[in-house]
Amino acid sequence: MTKKLILTLLIMMFSFSAYAEKINVMKYSRPGGLNDRMATVIADALGDRLGDIITVKNCVEAKKVFENSPDPVVTVWSTEYQYGGKKCTLDDKYVLGTFVKSPYHLVYFGDNAEASDINHLLKGENIKVGVWDSAFWSAAQAKFFEDLNPNIKTIRYKSKPFRTALASGEIDYKLVSFPGENPVIAVLGENQYGAKTGEDLLPGHVFADMGYSYLVAGNIDFDYTIVFQSDAWKNRKRDITYTPWMLGSSKKEQLDTAYKMLNNVGEASE
Repeated sequence: MTKKLILTLLIMMFSFSAYAEKINVMKYSRPGGLNDRMATVIADALGDRLGDIITVKNCVEAKKVFENSPDPVVTVWSTEYQYGGKKCTLDDKYVLGTFVKSPYHLVYFGDNAEASDINHLLKGENIKVGVWDSAFWSAAQAKFFEDLNPNIKTIRYKSKPFRTALASGEIDYKLVSFPGENPVIAVLGENQYGAKTGEDLLPGHVFADMGYSYLVAGNIDFDYTIVFQSDAWKNRKRDITYTPWMLGSSKKEQLDTAYKMLNNVGEASE
């Protein structure tokens, strides 16, 4: 084989590789929101492999892109979309695996000395816990706290009232993905605060390990674990409570675990 032929073959291989590695990233939610930020991390992690940013209005339109696009497309996908066979539920062939998860953090207002005592949570009377008004998650969250202490009442909030209820003294605790500057007294999963976990508080409870999570979806067999090695991931300033979810497990193990969690949470809300 001549040097000229070898050089030609190498050029062809590199040209094909460069073309094949271009991957489009899709966004389908509010700009600047959590879903959008997670998709941006994937896009930034791709570097030179990034093709186009595709923007659609919602998860229904995003689903159509996967089903019809001839080009490689990936994005993050809210795990809860996969429950119940609803309009945003993807065929499993488009679900590449579990991506990230942030456990729910139970926080209190820093000036509330009474709430800083774990025994207040466990044994106190007329305890109020604020949760986000989610049709999917709220019932499971309420079930955990009711089983923890029958004197706990969960209150569902939307938007601004949820942000102000803790500081105003309207509630004792608030359940959130991001604790911000509020002290953390317990976390429904492993955490960086040294706080009691849901498993510590209620061993074996079906909702002791619970948090908001994302899958990776795509119409291409994409090794998305490269995201966790990228500067885009390592240099995040926000969303740092989100960590790789079941990294290293097989796709079957990941989806079996995710769908079991969805079924448990979904059944609680029905």
